[in-house]
Amino acid sequence: MKNFLFLLTVVFTLTLSAQDTVKVAALTDPNLQAEQDYNNGLAALNKKEYAVAVDFFTKCVTVKTTFDKAFSNRAIAYVQLKNSEAAIADINTALKLNPINADNYFNKALIYYAFNKKDSTTSSLDQCLKIKADHQEANYYKGLILFEDADYKEAILYYSKAIDANPNYVFAINDRAAAKREMKDYAGAIADYNKAVSIDDKQFFIYNNLGSTYRLNKEFPKAIEAYSKALQIKPDYLLALNNRGAANFDNNNLKAASADFESVLSKDPKNSGAYNNLASIALKNKDYKKAKDLSTKAIDLDAKNGAAFYNRGIAKQMLREEEGCCTDWKKALELGVTGAKLFINSTCN
Repeated sequence: MKNFLFLLTVVFTLTLSAQDTVKVAALTDPNLQAEQDYNNGLAALNKKEYAVAVDFFTKCVTVKTTFDKAFSNRAIAYVQLKNSEAAIADINTALKLNPINADNYFNKALIYYAFNKKDSTTSSLDQCLKIKADHQEANYYKGLILFEDADYKEAILYYSKAIDANPNYVFAINDRAAAKREMKDYAGAIADYNKAVSIDDKQFFIYNNLGSTYRLNKEFPKAIEAYSKALQIKPDYLLALNNRGAANFDNNNLKAASADFESVLSKDPKNSGAYNNLASIALKNKDYKKAKDLSTKAIDLDAKNGAAFYNRGIAKQMLREEEGCCTDWKKALELGVTGAKLFINSTCN
């Protein structure tokens, strides 16, 4: 979903004259060395060398004891090293040194988010936005938290603020589309997904999301086209391949659907969902023995595949295995397949 690090990048430009004596002075100047250590720390963060980054930032703050950005970024490195105590201590030091730096509050929010402290994350984001209302990352993460809380209307508001701050913010556009989709605003979601891929047409997962929204809107040919674009970018993207099979099934092209699901299994022989999808095709073709065998295989691979219990129940009913079908439907309902309740009420005691 996203680049978790928000680096407070400061580029120090050092112009040296040609005399050897000046070069020697520059190399021995503690402040210049501290600046170099800071930039080396940022480079190490970008390379995910977190222990190395901590070492460089520590060298920096040993000399420049009031350099809040070095403390803030060392806190981020500590997060990646799972050292919550050191991370929070550093970010609090950074804020004490510079309490009006919005980025420091944003980094504090990221730290709390990493350690699943939602209330503290929200509080830190609010403080960041109080200082800088158009902080694109803070608005994005605010939207993310609201989305997780299923407050989709408010999430859209904050995603929109992030996009206003950066009209090319592809992840915010994608996530705003997801919120619109949850609100059943399929036209709005489709518009956002299309906008996102017009900015960056290499994001395969956005094409998959677009395809799923077209499918919800019953625009099956467009869904198939979107899934196919995702697969052109990432041929081993099994989620899109499975989804394209489902869209072909919805479009009543059982041959193409079967080919997609078989292709999934050729790449992932233990894919429970693909076996169950093939069982759905067998049910539609009235091959109930095959449907029962395929859904059983799906259940063997994943005992929590409620849809497979549902399908096997239908297959067993058509094979006159009345007791077995009720057991399967009850299990499907237990696993969250609400459609099984109708069969239970009409068939089972």
